[in-house]
Amino acid sequence: MSKEFWSAVKGSGVGTVIGVGFGLATLDTMGFDRITFSEGLLLVSCAAFGGWLFGSLIGVTGAFRRDVETAEQAPLVQANIRGVA
Repeated sequence: MSKEFWSAVKGSGVGTVIGVGFGLATLDTMGFDRITFSEGLLLVSCAAFGGWLFGSLIGVTGAFRRDVETAEQAPLVQANIRGVA
């Protein structure tokens, strides 16, 4: 499996958690007593689905991906430090 695939999977997982939290916060703001169970479930599931889509999009584009540099790839830097005294 490619790095892009696993980044999309990880992003979609995080996005789903954020979407569920957003849906519950919206439901809490609206009030649990003014909405039926099926409407609340639909609202939370739509928020979770939106978070899943957005998280997978962010994950596959690599916005938060960090490539690991090996010793062969990293450029050698020589410090130029001079004493103050």
